[in-house]
Amino acid sequence: MSSLVVLRPMTSADVQVLLAERSGEDGAGAFQWFGLTSGKRMRDRAEADELVTPDGGILAVEHEGALAGSVEWFTSGWGRPDTSWCWTIAIGLRADSRGRGVGRLAQRQVVEYLFAHTRAERVQAWTDVGNVAEQRALDAAGFQREGVIRSGQWRAGQWHDQVLYSVLRGEG
Repeated sequence: MSSLVVLRPMTSADVQVLLAERSGEDGAGAFQWFGLTSGKRMRDRAEADELVTPDGGILAVEHEGALAGSVEWFTSGWGRPDTSWCWTIAIGLRADSRGRGVGRLAQRQVVEYLFAHTRAERVQAWTDVGNVAEQRALDAAGFQREGVIRSGQWRAGQWHDQVLYSVLRGEG
């Protein structure tokens, strides 16, 4: 199946499709719905060809030739930013692409990309404690569960605990 999941540069058309689909909880999913937001920043970044920069990026996830979602990465710090940074990744899949192994493969591919093209030692991700499907995908993609971040995310009118995962260069 890995040859059927491809990461590629995001196009303006991809951005439009994903923004439209993620404009409600049904499209975004219960764990990714943070309320209505403007897509202007994302559209502007796409128009300016700034979706992949030294500080992070976002790629389209394609499954069997169709847009399945997006995967992004951004820096996080565990100390001084010049010496103690790592990548954090996040994924958002279209409703019809969830539960098919697409997320596992896309997350593994972005980890391989980041270790091949940057000096990062660590790639991390987190997800809601109730998002069992994403926890399984991260486990299967080679991440190790590190612990629970208590009340780490505000969504749907309350704080939610998050599970932190990571993979280190040379693992998995």
